[in-house]
Amino acid sequence: MRRPKLPIPPSPSLPDLPDWAAVFGRRAPLHLEIGSGHGGFALAFAEAHRGADLVALEWRRKFADWTRARAAARGLGNLLVLGADARDELPRLFRPGSLAAIHLHFPDPWWKRRHQKRRIVDEAYAAQLLVRLEPGGLLDVRTDVLERGLDMREVLEAAGFVNEAGPGRFSERPDDEIPSTREKRYLASGDPVFRLRLRRS
Repeated sequence: MRRPKLPIPPSPSLPDLPDWAAVFGRRAPLHLEIGSGHGGFALAFAEAHRGADLVALEWRRKFADWTRARAAARGLGNLLVLGADARDELPRLFRPGSLAAIHLHFPDPWWKRRHQKRRIVDEAYAAQLLVRLEPGGLLDVRTDVLERGLDMREVLEAAGFVNEAGPGRFSERPDDEIPSTREKRYLASGDPVFRLRLRRS
């Protein structure tokens, strides 16, 4: 028997630099997920961390709508899912120093040379990520592509991020880490995941 389709709440229309305390109805640590995909991490994070608020950006509207519907069905008022491009929305929605953490999991590697300009982590975007974190804020990056992990590590450390594991190193998996939908497959198969946990000094 097929499960009935969940009603999809409309995607909210937000002004530039919204007051997030007003949006969520409280003042709490604010997290951002860039590229929430099927929503596995966003939903699990919101359930496990009720004391924090999470904004999830996903450019594929179908996936964003589906995650938003599941969040509403579970009563997760601390999760807001937007169908939007993070390159455009990061500077529009978030003030400098406003984010406790940013989560970037398994970004598309864009293998072809002509597509490399679409990669999410370049020098300009790394600087934007850094400035929007509060002092001590966390950038949580994961990838299954070693080459991309090496590239991102170099760019992010050069932008001023402090690597928790030490310069030029990947991080171990924390015991309390919440895996994304994609990451669960790698944990089951034993395939490597390359992690970076970086801080704004």
